[in-house]
Amino acid sequence: MQKKHVFAYPLTALFAFGIGAAGASGTAMTTASAPAPTATVTVTPDSQPAQTVTVTKAAAEPPPAQASEPSAQPESFPGDGTYEVGVDIQPGKYASDTPVSGNCYWARLKSDDPFDGILANNNSSGKSVVVIKKSDKYFQSSGCADWTKR
Repeated sequence: MQKKHVFAYPLTALFAFGIGAAGASGTAMTTASAPAPTATVTVTPDSQPAQTVTVTKAAAEPPPAQASEPSAQPESFPGDGTYEVGVDIQPGKYASDTPVSGNCYWARLKSDDPFDGILANNNSSGKSVVVIKKSDKYFQSSGCADWTKR
């Protein structure tokens, strides 16, 4: 083995690793975690004294935190629309503030027919409160402020 290769290969590897680490340090996020692992490599050419090179490698980033199971239905929904109960919205007690339009119409429905399917309905110019039941199939509202679950 030629003498120049004994020094050239380890130094080239160290130089390349240093460039890679420097490039990654600009984008890596620091976290309060365990100390970074280190590796020590000793190179001993036949006629030269031993050289020790210490390389510090950044610990792998942990995977992003998984959010807890998302709620299938929102706690509030817009004041205009027809919503399927158990799919688009959850049963429960909802309130809608005084509508900007001046009139809020809502209906609890047993089917998707807005006339024959009416279980209960109301027109209001003020704050509205409704209890949507599990047995309701749809909830429809028009001109209302956003509905918020209570």
